[in-house]
Amino acid sequence: MADRALLREILDAQLEMVCRYRADGTILFVNRAYSRSLGLEPDDLTGKSLWEFVTGEDHLHVKSELDRLTPEHPEVTIENRFEKASGTRWILWNNHALEFDEHGKWLVGQSTGIDITERKQLEEQLELLVGELNHRVKNTLMVVQAMAFQTFRGANEVSGPVRTFNQRLSAVSGAHDALSRANWTGTLMAEIVRHGILICADGDLRVSVSGPDVVMPANATVSLVMVLHELATNAMKYGALSDNKGQVAIDWSLNATGDVVSITWRESGGPVVRAPTRKGFGFRLINEAVPRQLSGKVDLTYDPDGLCCRIALPLTGGMQ
Repeated sequence: MADRALLREILDAQLEMVCRYRADGTILFVNRAYSRSLGLEPDDLTGKSLWEFVTGEDHLHVKSELDRLTPEHPEVTIENRFEKASGTRWILWNNHALEFDEHGKWLVGQSTGIDITERKQLEEQLELLVGELNHRVKNTLMVVQAMAFQTFRGANEVSGPVRTFNQRLSAVSGAHDALSRANWTGTLMAEIVRHGILICADGDLRVSVSGPDVVMPANATVSLVMVLHELATNAMKYGALSDNKGQVAIDWSLNATGDVVSITWRESGGPVVRAPTRKGFGFRLINEAVPRQLSGKVDLTYDPDGLCCRIALPLTGGMQ
């Protein structure tokens, strides 16, 4: 009895909520933190159903997550709303199956929970702020595009500087769209490449893309999309995509430690390549954005058989 009393004292001293229950939700034991959150005593909850305190809208989600418990994977983390005496709160539960039947179905589980309501509220506020930011960025880009249209009104708007400007603006807009879908947490490299080469005909068989799933930091997305856009523009004007024979291969890979991604843009089969005599915007963007904004390295080689651009970028730290 002394050991049981000591164990109870230890559990009741825990700030985290602790609940042991059967698979049907019948409560076998709760500590004082759990019962206090409901304005009850621990013994008052024995035999009750924990589903009385899980917000109804979350029942299906919680049950489906608990169904994932197996002897091989006996733990699962769940976030759900919980009806405390003080009102609805968000709780992060670490759930552990303790007993299984002969078929591997769990019989008894135990959950330890902490209140994460403030964190969820901050996440909601952040989502609203990101949504507002996305809205303002799109509006700003539309204003810039309208200004460009009015400024160059009367000029040939389907070719020359106006078209180049609008294509660059579209690339920036595409980069922001990619960031928006990921709530500015980072963007898959494949998505970055897709937006960077949108200037090329969609589905062009002359362009091949390959590489593993790599999430690039959010602050690298816009610059990298613009670098790829400039490479694509150059390929269409002077390089491998300026005729029907050339090809472009874009691939990327991670180093052994997984903290540096290497991107290769390789052209072949097009006109003979010659180094430019004048360094335009695209050249400056590629050679300045990569080291200054992305803390990476760039190697641009004007091989007569096809331009090759190799870029190495860190995935953590260093990016501006």
